[in-house]
Amino acid sequence: MRILKVFWLHILLAAMALALWDTPFLKPFRVFVVWIHEMGHAAATILTGGQVSELRVRWNESGHVISTGGIRVLISSAGYVGAACVGALLIYAGRWRLAQRVLLVAMGVTQVAMAVMFTPLWSTDFGFGVGCGALLAGIAWRFRDWAPLLATWVGVMLCLYSLHDFRTDLWMQTEQTDAGILAGAFGIPMLAYPIAFVWAAVSMWVMFLAMRGLSRKGYPNPKKSDIDLAEKI
Repeated sequence: MRILKVFWLHILLAAMALALWDTPFLKPFRVFVVWIHEMGHAAATILTGGQVSELRVRWNESGHVISTGGIRVLISSAGYVGAACVGALLIYAGRWRLAQRVLLVAMGVTQVAMAVMFTPLWSTDFGFGVGCGALLAGIAWRFRDWAPLLATWVGVMLCLYSLHDFRTDLWMQTEQTDAGILAGAFGIPMLAYPIAFVWAAVSMWVMFLAMRGLSRKGYPNPKKSDIDLAEKI
């Protein structure tokens, strides 16, 4: 019973997402998740000393980051695994409403910044990236009562899409995925499968840790001091 009490909203949103997965309603959210995926590659490139020259996300849910330098293993891993980690973090942050809002604002601002810096001006994906980032940050900042629902929805979508991506990695055109590209860089194409399995295992482990942390005593009834602090901002 406690599991249902804690995760009823996550279960409901996940069921709704799966039911509407191939509908036009969910298409913008799926493209948004691809944006987060590509942002993971770009962020890893910058953080490991590389340079990003282009970030593109297309309506058919494909995308790419063109970069030089950096640590290739971390950059390649930061797409699927990075999106799963962000989703898990948003879910775990449900213990603290203020933390969820800060994470959403940070995601939105980062998306706008990356679109401005790395996506061709006035392209469709530029407009989508700037619009989504601004909307995400704006809702989190101005509408604190809606922020927990938005954070949970985004977290669930990121986790579901990560699992969907791993299915693609393992059973559909593996050589054309991030795992396949990384395996090709090593000169051993068959490495794509163990790489994809490792990424999937790490992502599911992170998701499990987030859910376990969220189910600990004290949630869904945060301390009054946490609520008061969130309401002041």
